[in-house]
Amino acid sequence: MVYISLGMRFVANVEALNMVETVGNITKHRRAPVVVKTGEGYSVKYVPAVSGESFAHAYQESLVKVAELLYNGDPPVCQYCKRGEFFKSMDVKYAFPTALEMLKRDIDIFERKFLFELETIKRCLVEDIGGFLYTPERRRGHQNSQLNVPVRRTSRFEVGYIIPVFEAIDATAIEPQLQARHAPSETETRTGDIEIEETEQPKSVQIKKPRAAQMIYYVETASALYGLSFNIDLDGIGRTSMVKIKDAFDDPEERIRRVKVALGALALTLTGTAFGAKRSRFLPISEIDSLVAVISRKLPFAVSSPVTRGYIVNTLRRVKSFKGLLKKVGIENELAVLVYGAEVENIERFDTPEDLMNRLLEVALNWTAQEVISSD
Repeated sequence: MVYISLGMRFVANVEALNMVETVGNITKHRRAPVVVKTGEGYSVKYVPAVSGESFAHAYQESLVKVAELLYNGDPPVCQYCKRGEFFKSMDVKYAFPTALEMLKRDIDIFERKFLFELETIKRCLVEDIGGFLYTPERRRGHQNSQLNVPVRRTSRFEVGYIIPVFEAIDATAIEPQLQARHAPSETETRTGDIEIEETEQPKSVQIKKPRAAQMIYYVETASALYGLSFNIDLDGIGRTSMVKIKDAFDDPEERIRRVKVALGALALTLTGTAFGAKRSRFLPISEIDSLVAVISRKLPFAVSSPVTRGYIVNTLRRVKSFKGLLKKVGIENELAVLVYGAEVENIERFDTPEDLMNRLLEVALNWTAQEVISSD
C-alpha cells in the first residue's frame, strides 16, 4: 500500500471561508468548540472554523480540473461532478444506468453490490476517490425492488475541521464587517387604483415612490493561524472496497493516472489554499507557515495534528518509534518524511511548499508504480 498523511499550518487573515446561518442582517462565520489546557485544568473555547466538507468540496473540484487536463478534455467524470455538484450515486436518479443494471441481476446480493461499486468507480473518477453512498428511497409498493439495495464506497481521502492552532488560540479574532448593497437613488413606478368620484369607475394611475438607496448588512470575518490535516490512501484508488478488493481496470496505467490526478489536485488545493467560500470579495490574506508529509509504504502512518504545539518534531519522534515497533514484530515499513518551514536534522527540507509537493508526487508515484507492477 501507499499512504500519505499531511499536516499543514497556514495564516489566513480577514477570511470568510466558511459561513453558516444568517441572523437578521449578520452572516455568521462557522464556529466550533475546542477543549484547551489551562493552568487550572481545561476549558472550552469557541473558535472560527472551516469544515472538512468545505475543504473536501474544493479538493473534488480540483480533481475535475486536473482530470480534464490529464485525460485531454474527456475525463471519466459524471455530468454532475463536472459542474461541481457532488450528488454522486446518491439514489436511482443520479446513479449510472449501467450500475443500476447490476442491481437487477439475478445473483447473490453481495455480488450485486460489488458490481455496482465496480461499474460506478470505472465511470466517475470523483466517486472513485471521494466515495459515494447509494441510498434509494423505499416507496410504497416497491419494498422488494431489486434497486432498494444500499451501496457504500468510503472516500479514499480523509480531512477534518480546520481550526486555530492551540498556542495561537488567543490571537484569534472574529469581527463583523459593515457592508452596503447600493442601488441608484431613482424612483420606481407602480400601478394602483384610486377613486376619482363616487359616480365614476376607478381609474388606473401611476404612483411614483422613492426606492431605498442602499441596504446595510454585516459579514463576520476571522483571522487565525489554522491547522489542517489530510490523509489519502493511494492504494485504494481504482480498486473496489466494499465487498471485496479488486482492481477496476485491466490496464495498470489507468490506476497510476488516477493517482496522478489525486496528487495533482492535492497540490493545487493546498499550495494555493484554494478552498472555502466568499473568495470573490473576501479573498484571504494567506500564507503557508509550515508543512509536514509522511509517505508510508506498507502500513499507514498519520502525522501529529498540526493544531498541537511542536507537531513536526512530535511527528518525527513518532516515525522513529513506529519503525522500531514494527521492526520488533518483523515488519520493515518504509517511510519518507518531507518538511517545510521547520529546522530539523536528517530530514528532507524544502524552501517552498511547491518544492515539497513536487517531491511528494515523485516519491508517491514511484512507489505506486512499483506496487501496481508487483500486484500484476
